[in-house]
Amino acid sequence: MNNDLICYKQMPVWTADTIPAAFLSRHNTQEGTWGKLHVLEGRLKFYGLDEHDNILSEQELSPDSGVHTIEPQQWHKIEPLGENLRMQLEFHCDKADYFHKKYGMTATHSAVKAATAAVPPGKTLDLGCGQGRNALYLGLLGFDVTASDYNPAPLAALEDMADAENLRVQTCIYDMNTAALAENYDFLVATVVFMFLDAGRVPAIIENMQAHTTPGGYNLIVSAMDTEDHP
Repeated sequence: MNNDLICYKQMPVWTADTIPAAFLSRHNTQEGTWGKLHVLEGRLKFYGLDEHDNILSEQELSPDSGVHTIEPQQWHKIEPLGENLRMQLEFHCDKADYFHKKYGMTATHSAVKAATAAVPPGKTLDLGCGQGRNALYLGLLGFDVTASDYNPAPLAALEDMADAENLRVQTCIYDMNTAALAENYDFLVATVVFMFLDAGRVPAIIENMQAHTTPGGYNLIVSAMDTEDHP
């Protein structure tokens, strides 16, 4: 299993009598979701299926089997073997999908996810953070994040979520069109923000970002553009 996966949902302990009926017939995990099946007591039969209910594999699981991993979108079903079964199921996902899976937020921007392969954790500013999808992901990876937005409405909810997840994410109200940055950062992120700014201010905003980037630091800007070649 991918070591970067994280649990976003844990089901209650089920017995042979309380396993939901849906799990006893053919079903599959969601895209981007790995199941982790723990047999705590007794025995369980796990069937790997195809979409037509044909059995492709079967395994008998017990506490000695350890954790059984169910791959994303894998067709399967389970069958209790005896009345003394106790089992528990967890759902795991990539860290970039954690807040989408757990809280229903928009997924982390793909460019931010890709950037973390090269950018080490450090002092980070998320400009125009919105609901905080990128700030929370970076906080989950150990970045020390300030999430800023001109609109204060989503910031309180963002702070509550960061506190609940014990992340180093703080917020501030900041209008990129009118204010200059006061601190330096190792990583400055602005995704899907620049096309909503005053176009005449963009060169000065970028210059200000660069002036407040620590030596060797990074800026990431993702923006739609309107040009004659690409209207």
